[in-house]
Amino acid sequence: MAQLVWRCLPRLHWVRWCAALLTIHPLQAQSVSVWRQADRYHIPRIAFINKLDKPAASLSSAVESMRLRLSATPLVVQLPLGEGRAFRGVVDLVAMEAMLWQPGSDGDAFSLVEVVPTGPTGKDFQGLASLPEQCDSLPISRRELEAALEARAQLAEQVLTLDSDLLDQALAETGDAFSPLTLSDRLLREGLRRLTLQCDAVPVLCGSAARNTAIQPLMDAITAYLPAPTSKPVAIPTALKQLCAYAFKVTHDAMRGPLVFLRILSGSIRAQSPVYNLTRSQRERVSRVLLMLADQQQEVPAITEGNIAVAVGLKHTVTGDTLVQSEQAAKMAKASGQTVPFAGLDAAPPVFFCSVEPASAAQQSALERALSCLAREDPSLRVSADSDTGQTVLSGMGELHLEVVLHRLRHDFRVDCSLGTLQVAYREAPTTSTTQSSSLEHTLAGTRQSVSVTLELRPGSGTPSISLASPVAMAIGCRQQEVEEAVRNGVESACLHGPLLSFPVQDVEVECSDISVGPSTSVALLSACVADCTSKALKASNIQLLEPFMHLEVSVPEEQLGVVLGDLTSSRKGQVCKLGSRAGDGSRVIVALAPLASLMGYSTALRTITSGTGSFSSSFAHYQPVSSAAQQDIVQQLRGYVL
Repeated sequence: MAQLVWRCLPRLHWVRWCAALLTIHPLQAQSVSVWRQADRYHIPRIAFINKLDKPAASLSSAVESMRLRLSATPLVVQLPLGEGRAFRGVVDLVAMEAMLWQPGSDGDAFSLVEVVPTGPTGKDFQGLASLPEQCDSLPISRRELEAALEARAQLAEQVLTLDSDLLDQALAETGDAFSPLTLSDRLLREGLRRLTLQCDAVPVLCGSAARNTAIQPLMDAITAYLPAPTSKPVAIPTALKQLCAYAFKVTHDAMRGPLVFLRILSGSIRAQSPVYNLTRSQRERVSRVLLMLADQQQEVPAITEGNIAVAVGLKHTVTGDTLVQSEQAAKMAKASGQTVPFAGLDAAPPVFFCSVEPASAAQQSALERALSCLAREDPSLRVSADSDTGQTVLSGMGELHLEVVLHRLRHDFRVDCSLGTLQVAYREAPTTSTTQSSSLEHTLAGTRQSVSVTLELRPGSGTPSISLASPVAMAIGCRQQEVEEAVRNGVESACLHGPLLSFPVQDVEVECSDISVGPSTSVALLSACVADCTSKALKASNIQLLEPFMHLEVSVPEEQLGVVLGDLTSSRKGQVCKLGSRAGDGSRVIVALAPLASLMGYSTALRTITSGTGSFSSSFAHYQPVSSAAQQDIVQQLRGYVL
């Protein structure tokens, strides 16, 4: 899921990220979006140009596409020896060595040969002029050698231009005899690493993953240019040095139960040890610690800083949580004023929802267990129960998201179930200000409890904002924190279901101007009174519906641009923000905003009108008010009548 990738990127600053790009297909919109997110959080990366063994493969086209579409500074550190079916190896432009793979070896057998001989003072570039057109001792042709020398000189010039310190070092070592071509491989490798770590450039390698060709030098490049596993761009509080781990993935094993993948940021994690979930303020216990080797699991006593651990036995940890050694350590870190890293994932609001039902009542418990597992794995998936119908409701980021959930329920968890009609997750918001009062009385065990609340509700922005007027805060005195929590719970409870269509309420501000609490009155009664008063205020505030708008990026051939634009702007009420062109294949790119309700089935419609040549990606943009006429239609459709 692209949304989950985006949310994880800022937490994985020191991740070893290699972007695999294709030579025969243009960069897709989601790839561009994830790349921009990596730019935002300054994540070092290298690029691997894949599928060079396919017909029409071109390294130069892929590099140019990176430069234009990703706004990147690619530094080509390898040249392919042959392209398409003739692809047989690569030339390392840093060490000036040729790596040739034997056909049919599945990448296991290859030869490494120096392209430029090594002399007493380094690579002997001057001795190349006397080589014949084809030499038995040289594994490449003269034309390929000339291309490699030209590419190496260009690579050195680019690195020297971007890294002024490297130029000073080179001049100090060679003096007046210096030229970019003769830059030593040691200095060139150091400069490439500095530029990569500073996100000033992206080393570009190439090969064929399917044939396992040029994968070995890719692994070497990851070690040479990307951050070490123990590097920490973010500071870990001193109190958390014994253990600070980030849960970036949760899977479920039929035998072992939930498997929580942890990045050990500091200290170590041990089997049969207690831990504290900082995100959820819960104590946990790790029963076993596993080391993952591909799909093999190896049980170990402990795993230390900089490594990936798999913890077994954690009951409450979900994707995005942070684990530390103890609750006391968490309090000490908070008291010290140091920022605790990675305090949970901020899941985007779901935009689609539908009901899910098992094929028989006997599978209801299995369905609930499976949904609980999936919700732990994916924070953007919401599972709730409809109090009116008793149905289980799934909320997600789109049609494909919920289809994937259904597929996993059926195939991974073996639950025979079906999804109901897909519906858009609207929001409700007040348009006018209002002041309301409410009182509640209750007798419990002979003790009379009473509370009265007066609050003002007005339009705001974002999630519900709750405050207490100054006189009220002063009158509450020592119970202020307790009362504030009760008021917040009451307002948030009332805003979960709006008065119009029971959708969540947003863009609202609530200020309690008067609270009168009798002696021995419980906070639960206060919270219920605030919820009742908030509901009355919402009903009197002229509620309007908000619909989710999506950010679209549609890629179509030039000849199909007109019909796609017409469908997008007229049939789907889209707003075109930008028109552009894509390097490499000459296709046109439409950037637009459109209401989510009009995009149901758009993937199929786009393939139909473009004969399968169009593609698009979408992401949530914002909520926007619907018109009065559209609101009446939506209410009529969902409620069956209009008041």
